Amino acid sequence: MAQAGHSANKMHFQLDRISFFTDGVFAIAITLLVIEFKVPVIEHATDQQLWHSLVEMSWKLLGFIISFCIVGYYWSVHHRIFGYVDHYTSRLIWLNLLFLFSVVLLPFTSGLLGEYASDTHLIVPYAVYVANICLTAFMNTILWFYVSDPKHALLTHHIARERVLLGFYFTLVVPMIFIISLIVVYYNPTIGRFIPLTIPFVLKYGLVGIANRAIAKEKIES
Repeated sequence: MAQAGHSANKMHFQLDRISFFTDGVFAIAITLLVIEFKVPVIEHATDQQLWHSLVEMSWKLLGFIISFCIVGYYWSVHHRIFGYVDHYTSRLIWLNLLFLFSVVLLPFTSGLLGEYASDTHLIVPYAVYVANICLTAFMNTILWFYVSDPKHALLTHHIARERVLLGFYFTLVVPMIFIISLIVVYYNPTIGRFIPLTIPFVLKYGLVGIANRAIAKEKIES
């Protein structure tokens, strides 16, 4: 599809439309995650029965927390990516839509995982969920590399190569940890499902050296 022939003074308005649409999709996706939770209905309930029902929902709750954080994380990443964008192309719009496609799948794959959360011996629900995470990370990477490529002339300013690679490494952390967790789930379902909880610590402390080098390189080039 040919690039739209908008006047230059409407460029930022069109960029805002892309961002607002994206924010709306993320908001809906993150809200749909909680639909899987149903209030336990117990006739002549006792505290013990109610507590038992809540305990049975613990795996589903863990999946919700992880999914909520993942959607929130990729929203923040998308926010940072588009902070560099000063122009847009039709290809950028479609890449953004494909990225959002992977995001809107998360409530379904998270729901699938939650539905069979108590059956920890089942591998398929978790494998489908991990595949969705990997797809989201892949589309995020494609979007980031497209935006940061100078030949597309989309940037507000030049981005150092170290900064580009840093964004890639941060994106890579999430699917790699989920793939590791999937492997561990095959041998120990309980431990494997807790491994994604390490993601915030790896993002905060595991890439400190690379982040510092990227910042230092940007200061030199600025």
